[in-house]
Amino acid sequence: MIIPNQSDTRFDYTLPDGSTQTETRESNIVTTEILTYSFTKVKTSNKTFLQEGDVATQTVTLQNTSLINITNVVFSDTLSAGATYVAGSVVVNGVPQPTYDLIAGFNIGDLPPNGVAVVSYQIRADNPMTATPVTNYATVAYTAENRNLNENSNVVELIIVSNRLTIVKTVDKSVAVKGETLHYTSTVTNTGTLLKTNLVFTDPIPAGTTFVAGSVKIDGVPQISYNPAVGFALANLPVGASTVVEFDVTVN
Repeated sequence: MIIPNQSDTRFDYTLPDGSTQTETRESNIVTTEILTYSFTKVKTSNKTFLQEGDVATQTVTLQNTSLINITNVVFSDTLSAGATYVAGSVVVNGVPQPTYDLIAGFNIGDLPPNGVAVVSYQIRADNPMTATPVTNYATVAYTAENRNLNENSNVVELIIVSNRLTIVKTVDKSVAVKGETLHYTSTVTNTGTLLKTNLVFTDPIPAGTTFVAGSVKIDGVPQISYNPAVGFALANLPVGASTVVEFDVTVN
């Protein structure tokens, strides 16, 4: 539909003979095209964060809220680094579509007035984590009122978290004889993205050896009552932090 608009200005003027005249001048005509189609695209996710390797299901609801047909609807999705699509996971209106390619896009047909199409699919966080947050949005190409259009949904953001914790253990001797002392060192490092709490360190004493009572040190501080075979608590570990546990055994 085209809406035209024009203004006019009426004015008076007086001629040299004293007579007053009234005239009107019109502006040019301007037009605005009113599009009668309305197409909503709402994207949601069943999760707001993922651990490494976890899967989220994302759903996009498309609705033709106008009174005309929307035709040749082609759906695709753009995903940032940090996650990948789960192949074969596309479902359209409750029907699995294992051959559909989200990146290349696929045609889901026409939407009549008030028609709805629901597209869902899964994404998996990289393991190990490579990036966070992961953002993505759906893109819908379609035809309405003889126009070829291309529009995006809202952006959905997923935070990727890592619960990784590494423990590296060393011993001061690779060869020993009866009666010698072995000194063990374990370095515990929070290599993930989350604060680690309620840590408990346990280390069974190797067969053929005896724990040297009072030999435990944590970050260089003696802990004379600690026994690694029983286990003991460690302080909370912020992201990137390490704690070092040492103790001795003697060879029987």
